[in-house]
Amino acid sequence: MPNVKDCPGFETFGADVQQAREAVKMSRRELAEKVGIDPRYLANIELCGTIPSVPVVMQLIRICKLPARTLLQPGAASGGQ
Repeated sequence: MPNVKDCPGFETFGADVQQAREAVKMSRRELAEKVGIDPRYLANIELCGTIPSVPVVMQLIRICKLPARTLLQPGAASGGQ
């Protein structure tokens, strides 16, 4: 599994997902269920810098209503560079 150290530019992706999930008042378990992944895997994405597959990234962006630019410019949702 790739980690942020392997994918420059994705340093804030997990934090962006967590912030967006909390903004729509969804638990980690609920979001994981909607995406079709294990809640522990989602926790690794949010907290440990695990980079998910493109289909999972797309689902997270869609369900959490993250701006599409999050794909190309991680940190955009949280106000980063």
